[in-house]
Amino acid sequence: MVSTVVGNVGNVGNVGKPILKSLPRPLRWLIRPALLGSIGLHVLVLLLPLPEQASLDAARRQDVEVNVTRLPEQTPVPKPTATPKPTPTPSPPAQPVAQPLQPAPRPPAVAQKPPVAQPSPSPVASPPPTPEPSPDPVPPPAVPFADLPLLTGSQTGCFGLGTCHEITDGTNFRTAGQTLEQALQAQGYTVKPREDLEETGRKVYELTKGNKTRYLNVLSSDVGSTIYLVTPQPVSLDQLQTSETHKAELEAILDSISSGSVNPTQLTQPEAFFAGTTPRPETGSQLRLVAGRSPQELLNGLTGSLQAQNFTLTEAGGYGNGLLYEVTKGAYTGYLNLVPTVDRSGTIVVLWTNLPS
Repeated sequence: MVSTVVGNVGNVGNVGKPILKSLPRPLRWLIRPALLGSIGLHVLVLLLPLPEQASLDAARRQDVEVNVTRLPEQTPVPKPTATPKPTPTPSPPAQPVAQPLQPAPRPPAVAQKPPVAQPSPSPVASPPPTPEPSPDPVPPPAVPFADLPLLTGSQTGCFGLGTCHEITDGTNFRTAGQTLEQALQAQGYTVKPREDLEETGRKVYELTKGNKTRYLNVLSSDVGSTIYLVTPQPVSLDQLQTSETHKAELEAILDSISSGSVNPTQLTQPEAFFAGTTPRPETGSQLRLVAGRSPQELLNGLTGSLQAQNFTLTEAGGYGNGLLYEVTKGAYTGYLNLVPTVDRSGTIVVLWTNLPS
C-alpha cells in the first residue's frame, strides 16, 4: 500500500511540474518540502490501527447534529424603583417544637444463662397458726334395740321412763311376750327366751343383733296390766320401781355443775329442743347451761362422777349438733345430750327421757 501511495505521489509530481515551473523560485522551494511532509503524514495515518466498531458507533452518536433554535431577544424590563425596606419588628424567638418521643427500639433479647442456684441457709419454719377447731359432723341417734315394737293399746312413760311401755287392756304378760318375740324376729333380731330367769310374773328374752345383746323384760304389774321394756341387764319389777330414784340421782349430779338456764338463741338448732319458747316435755322441761367448758371437757369430768354412782355411759350417736350418750343404772335408762353453745363459750346439758328424734 505504501508503494502505491508513493507511486501516486510520483505521478502527481510529474503532473505538477509545468505548474511548479511557472511559480517563482522561492515559492517552489517551499511547495516541495510541504508536499513531502503531507505525504509522510498520510502514510503515518494509514499505518495506524483501525478503531473498533463500538468506538466508531460512539463517535457517530457524538456526531449527531443538534438543532439550535435561536430565541428572540427580550425587551429589557425597566428596573423598579427600590423602596426603603421597613424596619422589621423583632419577633419573639420561636419556641422549640417538642418532638414526639420515639420509643427506643428494644434491644434484641439475649438469651441469658440461668443463674446458678447458690445454696442458701434453710429458713426456720415457723409453726402454722392453729386453726379454729371445727365441730365434727354429728351422727344421728343410734341406740341398739331402740325400735322396739309398740303393741296395740300400749302407752309409753311408765315409771317416768321413756323406754317403758304399759298395756292396760288386760293382755297377759306371757301373751304379750310371745307377740313381741315374733315381731322382733321379723325385724332381724335373734330372740332367745331365758327360762332360767323366769319368775312369777316375769318373762325375759335375750335379744341379739350384730355383736350387741340386750334383754326384753315382760312384767306383770297390777291385775290386767303388763309392762315391757329393753334394758342392758335383766330387771325385776322391784328394780323398775326404783328407777325414779336413779333418775333423781343423775339430775342431782347435773344440777351441781349447772350455771344457769338456757334460751333458744344459745342453740344452733333450737327447734330440736324447744316447742316455740318452751322446752320439749321429753327434756323434763329443763335444759342446763355449763359455762366455760366444752362438751368434751364436761364429759371427761362427768364420767368419773357417774361411774362413782354406778351409772353406765354408752355412746349413742348424736342429736341437735351435740353428742348423745345412753345412761343406765338398774332399770333406769336416760339419754344425756351435750351440745355446744352458738358462740362455743359453754355446753348445754339435756337429759332426755327417751331417744330424741
